[in-house]
Amino acid sequence: MPDVTTVDAALRLLAAAGLGAALGLERELNAQPAGFRTHLLVSLGAGLFTVAGADLADADPARVAAQVVTGIGFLGAGAILREGGSVKGLTTAASLWVTAAVGLACGLGLMAVATIATVIAMIALVVLKRLEHDVFPQRRGKGVQLWLAHGVVLQDAVRDADGVLGCRVTVQRVSPAPDGGTLLVLHAQVPRGAVLLDLATRLRALPGVVDVDIGG
Repeated sequence: MPDVTTVDAALRLLAAAGLGAALGLERELNAQPAGFRTHLLVSLGAGLFTVAGADLADADPARVAAQVVTGIGFLGAGAILREGGSVKGLTTAASLWVTAAVGLACGLGLMAVATIATVIAMIALVVLKRLEHDVFPQRRGKGVQLWLAHGVVLQDAVRDADGVLGCRVTVQRVSPAPDGGTLLVLHAQVPRGAVLLDLATRLRALPGVVDVDIGG
């Protein structure tokens, strides 16, 4: 890689920070753990590693990129959470991975390519998200947590929840609740168009149900 002047390096880092912030803003608006600042710093760091590596003797940009990708893998793994039968954070982890790639491209001086990649990523995060929710069949289902009073028969609670949700439910976990009752974690393919607040209210009205939480 040709020698990079201080001004050129600064422009590359500013571009990396700006594009990373754009991707992070979408995550921030969706209340994800890795948001605006995290994405900005990931892109900036990837760009800095690349620019700094250019000043080393016999530097190989491919080796620098490989190390950045390895490092970002640990950060992305931290954004992924498993709750019962569902996994959350995959999109955020993927956006962090793309953000690092954008930072690398900026560090290599490929600002136009990095900008195009950012636009495509924003389309995937914003436009395709709406398409996924409004057009594609609902595939992921919902995690349903029921706090049951002491003495409630689990089979009856599952049958009643099945009737309220209008779909087949799968028992993911059964554990003791702090109040002496039982925490029943279900996974359900909730019908499209169902109002979650209404479902939660109806579930809470079932015999023996103390509290309800319906997640993604």
